[in-house]
Amino acid sequence: MYRVRVIEPRYEQSRLYAGQVGEVIGHWGPESNEHGRDGYLVQFSDGRVVGVAADEVETVVTD
Repeated sequence: MYRVRVIEPRYEQSRLYAGQVGEVIGHWGPESNEHGRDGYLVQFSDGRVVGVAADEVETVVTD
């Protein structure tokens, strides 16, 4: 898919990955979580998949 960098972690699971880049492997939206947020499932270099909110990340452009 594409890669994102965690720039403004606000939740415990994303704080561990502040400044790190991971690959987006899925999406979740308001219809699938109780708080109505939009976000991504991101796999990081350690193999973990973490849900991050869309406003916590920026897209990483690669050539």
